[in-house]
Amino acid sequence: MEKRLARQVFEQALDAELKETLAEFKARAAAASTPGEMWPVGRFLADKQDEIDEKYDYRYSRLILVFARLLREGRIREEQLHGLSEDKVEIIKGFLSL
Repeated sequence: MEKRLARQVFEQALDAELKETLAEFKARAAAASTPGEMWPVGRFLADKQDEIDEKYDYRYSRLILVFARLLREGRIREEQLHGLSEDKVEIIKGFLSL
């Protein structure tokens, strides 16, 4: 149950961030009106891919750190973590103060 909840919270946050990135990419691409303006759009997308790949690491041993970061960034809410053990939630909240 705990692993299923963790996967669900992780996937929801990832999906939301990917949708935000897609919307921003489309807006930037639509705003590019010259060939020279398209390269920054490509760099934006490559940088976001690197950031997302680094942030969303689903190795179970890293999920506490991943959830702490997502919580700090406002990508998940503390209520979404209900169902994880109290110890894990406390550790995640402890990382928020770092």
